[in-house]
Amino acid sequence: MNELIKIKMSDSEIDAWPSFLQAAITEKNKFNLELTPEKKLCDLCDYLYFSEGKLNYHSVDLGTMCFDFEETYRYHQRQHYALSREPLARALGIKGETHPYVWDTTCGTGKDSLLIRYFGAKLLSFERHPAIFLLLNDALRRYPLNFEIVFADASRLMPSENSDDDRPDVIYYDPMYPEKTGSKKSALPRKEMRIFKEVVGEDFDSNEFLDWALKTAKSRVVVKRALSATPIKENPTASYAGKSTRYDMYKIF
Repeated sequence: MNELIKIKMSDSEIDAWPSFLQAAITEKNKFNLELTPEKKLCDLCDYLYFSEGKLNYHSVDLGTMCFDFEETYRYHQRQHYALSREPLARALGIKGETHPYVWDTTCGTGKDSLLIRYFGAKLLSFERHPAIFLLLNDALRRYPLNFEIVFADASRLMPSENSDDDRPDVIYYDPMYPEKTGSKKSALPRKEMRIFKEVVGEDFDSNEFLDWALKTAKSRVVVKRALSATPIKENPTASYAGKSTRYDMYKIF
């Protein structure tokens, strides 16, 4: 992942920008945002823009995307989850009074992070794409929840650099894979996910990432997979299947 890929940023409503976004413009070695006058942008380029109190991403092919944590979290609040029956909670080891410290190392759209947090885990989330991180940070600004999102590739943190207190009990990993083609039965993903995949691309380092995770987590590593996908690493300790997703759990002994 090239974290210094150039990202166009519209100067629209610049006086109303939140402080983190203003700071991101000056941190060129971190985010590499190219501030561009709104009048010079058009529908033929991809860019970030701030409008009506929200940070948005404009995609040439697919339109606009903005993350909304409030809508997602309130959805979870309306559900009647039983942790003992939820595949993700079971895979992470969340039950009763057991609330592990989880690193979501691929925050993405934030939906899994919100569910993990709602289930009661102590959570730290990582996102390594600068545009996605800024969109996530803005969503968390608008609807604050008790977890932090860090702009980093978690796998660059060496296990030896973390004391036992800092290391997570569980590492959660949701690698990005190319969409299947040629199947008339499979519907296109929702627009938000299609834009997300367009921005981020595929993960080509899954095996190396999993090796790092198994050396870093204290208790277990959980990998999200499609139901029909083969495990990244053979012989997971257990697998927990939902309607369309499977969570492969690797216990650390």
